[in-house]
Amino acid sequence: EGEPEALLGSNAWAIGSERTENGGGMLLANPHFPWEGPQKFWEVHLQVPGELDIYGGQLVGLPGIGIGFNEDIAWTHTVSAGKRFTAYKLALDPSNATGYVVDGVTELLDASPSSIEVLGEDGTLTTVDRTLWSSAYGPILDFPGVGWTESTVLALRDANLTNGEFIEQYIDMAQAGSMKELQAAHEKNQGVPLFNTIATDKEGNTWYADTAATPNLSKESLTALADRISNDPITKTAYENNAILLDGSTSRDDWVVEPGSRDPGLVPYSKMPMLERKDYVFNANDSFWLANADALIEGDFSLLHGEQKTKRSPRTQENAILLSDTEATGPSGDDSKFSLEELQDAALRNGGYLARDWQAEVAERCSGSSLVEVPELLAKDGSVALPADNVDVSGACEVIAQWDGLSNLESKGVAVWREFTQQLKTEPLRPFDPSDPVNTPSGIAAPPTDGTIDPVLVALARATQIVTKAGFALDTPLGDIQVDGRGSKLPVPGGTGGEGITNVVGYSGRVAASDPDAPVRPEPVVAGSGLTTEGYWINSG
Repeated sequence: EGEPEALLGSNAWAIGSERTENGGGMLLANPHFPWEGPQKFWEVHLQVPGELDIYGGQLVGLPGIGIGFNEDIAWTHTVSAGKRFTAYKLALDPSNATGYVVDGVTELLDASPSSIEVLGEDGTLTTVDRTLWSSAYGPILDFPGVGWTESTVLALRDANLTNGEFIEQYIDMAQAGSMKELQAAHEKNQGVPLFNTIATDKEGNTWYADTAATPNLSKESLTALADRISNDPITKTAYENNAILLDGSTSRDDWVVEPGSRDPGLVPYSKMPMLERKDYVFNANDSFWLANADALIEGDFSLLHGEQKTKRSPRTQENAILLSDTEATGPSGDDSKFSLEELQDAALRNGGYLARDWQAEVAERCSGSSLVEVPELLAKDGSVALPADNVDVSGACEVIAQWDGLSNLESKGVAVWREFTQQLKTEPLRPFDPSDPVNTPSGIAAPPTDGTIDPVLVALARATQIVTKAGFALDTPLGDIQVDGRGSKLPVPGGTGGEGITNVVGYSGRVAASDPDAPVRPEPVVAGSGLTTEGYWINSG
């Protein structure tokens, strides 16, 4: 398995009047985006006297405000788990290679010839002719593995292809003077391309909504899609890779036109998932279903908006635990109402769901263990990444037992824990329960009784090998092993989303490659880890 890539994601919290000290709204906008390259945020303050006064952030090169606040309202975004595209598998007419059959009737593909001049290595220009093909569903895809065959071809339909409302959407949001006006901006424009919106106002109202452009499929089409996801390996694989594969040979899978949608074939505003609360709403890139631990969003929503009653990520679980905790020892203090400082501390607490759930059990299960036999681990090129060995896990066990459970700069043992969580291959003790999505799945399956080695010990042995191979002591403080990878090498707190940490930091090779001046990170010591001989490099968070 490859290193977990630092993905574009976010935490977003809107705290309402019931949970704030001053009775107004508070917003945490916590995008996990690159610190270098073209996808980083920049700070913006836009003023038009008498018309606009908005402060926030936007991606470099884009106009306006992407996430921000004025005197009355504040909003942020997270990337939605919904689907914006549908691919159609078209059945070609056997007697006509440029015709496809829908409901037994042959439709013709449209051809658009194009000629472009291409600069050659010798400096000369050569005219290259290409023909772009399209169907009623959209353009035809033709690339290796998904090309044009004798019997089928794929077309792609994009919910944002005709999104001309995008700019007006954000102008109206920036000028909103209340929650109702912010919601009206969404209903009028429906121009949010791919984000959840999490918002609050000065009155202490909070709102979660996934108003991103979403294809509108009929119940019959959604039922057929769910069946194919369960029974057809190709459709299942596509779905697991965030693609929706539909049957282009039947009009059953056409996008349905309904009143109130931005463009024909999209889900109308009235059928989008949303939730208003006075305590809090949040999102951490899972679907709309869990936006508040005490008020699940359930109903007849499209599968393309996201799944209901399914397992959440450890990061979502940790977000929900922090926000729903009203105990005196919780992040909102004795009065269970957040101050600004308490909200900042909660966001940067650097604890994680897996540490909260597993640490004590792991320390108990490894106590008294010493040598653990592990087999040879080969790299992709066939070389030995980690040798077969009898690994002494007592040091790692002691480090985990004494670890403070946090990913602060002074925390000792974070590297061992991180590598352990990535190496552990076992089932949870308590499986996912849709009636308790915040606290399940949880625990680690009991040790095997068939004589095989406890997976907990195997994972600890691998973690010991990895940290040792990188050249670090098992109890190295995080501040000495996790650094800003853009050149400064300043220590960086935080952890990965896989550990269930809200303060997510990571490294993206794609981001670094987009910046020609970015330093080149050493290769991780083993595949599946981000640990190098220079520690964990961070360029995103």
